[in-house]
Amino acid sequence: LPENLEKARLQFADVPEMLAAFARAFGPFPFPESKFALVETPFWGMEHSTAIAYGSSYPQWCEREGERDRYASRNRFFDYILVHESAHEWWGNAVSASHWGDFWIHEGLGTYAEGVYVEFTQGRERADEYFAGVRRGVPRRGRLYRGADSDSGEAYSGLVYGKGAAVLETLRHCVADDDAWWRSLRAFQAEFRYGNASTDDFRRVLERETGADWARFFAEWFHGSGYPRLSGTVALDGDRVRVAVANEGTDGDGFHVPLDLAWDEAGEPRRERVWLAPGENELELECAEGATGLTLVHLERVLGRHDVRVR
Repeated sequence: LPENLEKARLQFADVPEMLAAFARAFGPFPFPESKFALVETPFWGMEHSTAIAYGSSYPQWCEREGERDRYASRNRFFDYILVHESAHEWWGNAVSASHWGDFWIHEGLGTYAEGVYVEFTQGRERADEYFAGVRRGVPRRGRLYRGADSDSGEAYSGLVYGKGAAVLETLRHCVADDDAWWRSLRAFQAEFRYGNASTDDFRRVLERETGADWARFFAEWFHGSGYPRLSGTVALDGDRVRVAVANEGTDGDGFHVPLDLAWDEAGEPRRERVWLAPGENELELECAEGATGLTLVHLERVLGRHDVRVR
């Protein structure tokens, strides 16, 4: 028992910071009149309202003592069980899916919350590293929305974890307004707290808070199978920015993908977004003669396999 107390002291010192990060992103802790508890268990972990079952390997203690961490690959950015299961207090316990087809609300948002924790405690660049790993694990086939007739076996696909987080990070990039993004997540949490919500409910809240129509995005990224693969070039050519990019889906479905471009005109920065339709895209943007410094802006935040080169 004394050794376990020391392990817990080291491991859980950051719990207040974690809860504060989730409260900032998603709204206040959902069960303030009860508790937040961590209960040591002989199994790896599980979310329960107000009491997280914790059976991890105490990675900080392992690192300090030179002991092997059985879950080191999962604990590279944080204590996985602590962070992931705690996120379920918001997504799963406070807001629950309407049916198994909407199960990304539990595990997709729970996995996305891991990246939120990294961003709020270690910075956005470190969170980009985390989400890059998530995107690499998303399978080439499969739909995030599991269907109205799904059962628990279909819902508990590993796809809803990684693809759910990656689609949400893609959606944040498409929204391109962090104030509206975090406002949308907090509004969704507040409106459906202690109840059930669907994918369509999330879309309606997002559209209300952002003032934009996201029907096409949800049809493609939540209901569509696979993800996009972009290949091609962008180039400055006199007074034009020329875009030649092929946009193919990995499983038959198509995706509209934002391509954000930045360059300098007479020492002033300029940024433009173009939307790439499925198939071949040949586009031109006018720019000042002698423009320089053409770059792609965070294309890596969009789920997919992309090889777009600046010439």
